[in-house]
Amino acid sequence: MITPNLNAPLKSTPVPETDSSTSSRPKSRQRPRLKVLPILLLRCPYCGRSRLQKPGCFIEFAEGCVPCNYKYTREIGYFAGAAQMLNYGFAAVTAMAAGAFMVWKYSDAGDFVVAGIPAAFAGILSFLFIPWGRALWLWMDHATHPLNDDDKMVQ
Repeated sequence: MITPNLNAPLKSTPVPETDSSTSSRPKSRQRPRLKVLPILLLRCPYCGRSRLQKPGCFIEFAEGCVPCNYKYTREIGYFAGAAQMLNYGFAAVTAMAAGAFMVWKYSDAGDFVVAGIPAAFAGILSFLFIPWGRALWLWMDHATHPLNDDDKMVQ
């Protein structure tokens, strides 16, 4: 029985070069880099110029970014996950932190006060967090599923 020499260098066979114009592989376009700061300012995650929200609206987002020519929502109900996951998570963490603070500082207050104030505080903050939750949802989705030509706005 012959044992192979594992210390010997591997032999590689050269791959014939093909002309890139005849290649059947699609050309890869350069992926734009997402920015985090524009999301905090509620601006487009790609160019940072256009606002995410419609003018005069707090919750409703615009159709898309005009300079980038990309739409923000890819399908109907696109931001439902943002409302369910991000805003609910934010409200739950906020309520637990406020509840722990109330129990620590005001443990002699009534149960209604100790439970009611954190719940109201979390509900108000959760409503105020809606635009940033949607913007974060948009950023996370576009970071994991980059834009393609199907995501362009119809003109």
